[in-house]
Amino acid sequence: MENKPVSVPPDRNANLVKIPCPVCGSNRSRFLFTVKDYAFRVTDAPFGVRRCTSCGCGYLSPRPAEVDIANYYTGEYYWSYERAAEKLDWDMIIAKRRIQLEAKSRWLEGMKPGRLLDVGAQKGEFIWWMREKGWEASGLELDSTVPNPANMPIRYGDFLNMKFDSAGFDCITMWAVLEHVYAPSKFIRRIAQLLRPGGRFIALVTNFNSIQGRFFRLDDYPRHLTLFTKHSVQDLCRRYGLNVIRMRTGQDIFGGVLNGGMLCGLKRLFGYSADEAFSEWRQLLEPDLFFCCWRGRPSALVRNISRFDRLITLPFEKMLDRFGLGFIMTFSAEKQSL
Repeated sequence: MENKPVSVPPDRNANLVKIPCPVCGSNRSRFLFTVKDYAFRVTDAPFGVRRCTSCGCGYLSPRPAEVDIANYYTGEYYWSYERAAEKLDWDMIIAKRRIQLEAKSRWLEGMKPGRLLDVGAQKGEFIWWMREKGWEASGLELDSTVPNPANMPIRYGDFLNMKFDSAGFDCITMWAVLEHVYAPSKFIRRIAQLLRPGGRFIALVTNFNSIQGRFFRLDDYPRHLTLFTKHSVQDLCRRYGLNVIRMRTGQDIFGGVLNGGMLCGLKRLFGYSADEAFSEWRQLLEPDLFFCCWRGRPSALVRNISRFDRLITLPFEKMLDRFGLGFIMTFSAEKQSL
């Protein structure tokens, strides 16, 4: 797979829209920085990142129009976690995700197995894992092109308009999905409607109030549309009768390391533009291009700086997660009883 933009309609770059805050609806915001699709390079169009001055969350504006967003999810996107250019069989998929799946399932410890809905189920890995643990688990996937290798019970389509049994789920999960949707408030409202009283909503998002999110731009732009903070998550859940009972940051489910930040700063200091530095750092195909090379040529100096970078950032990284200031933020919210 070559590391270059894929073929897209010629008018796509112009089809970007400006929006108010997708969490609170405020038109008051502050421009922060410009980003591109560094990971998959579907387009070279610039996107703006703004911070809402009312609720504090970040969001992409201008951003792709909703009718176009599917074009930004390439086939490689759904295999990026496995780092596989070709499809893997189910046993290999589960083997590669086992540690992650164990970490996800720990958020349900202490709950009696019941009905579980995984929104944004992707290939169905978490559904399979929880069914093995006795849960009546099913899924909803917004993108009908996502493969379903194990034929898990996944429905495809518009979550907001899909019919479900009213207030019938004991747990609804969204793992790294809420930041991708166009109307997060409507998703939370729908989830609250579908949960039984006392049911749990468990979700993972990125934390915009982190070094990685705010300064290292590690969010997956332009697929990440809303950039949450602790306050905006709590406020959004509370609005629909969901009480956040646990929230933490950590890297046991997805990674959000500080490693690379010092090297990125040095590359910027000695001649790289922001776009050049982030384009090397965020692309997925050749990690050595950023961590071991200078402008595409192997460099022992860069390689040694990378090692030192990792050595000094690891303890700081753990400290940030300990105080809830890391990049990957998971929370559990309980629906208030009637």
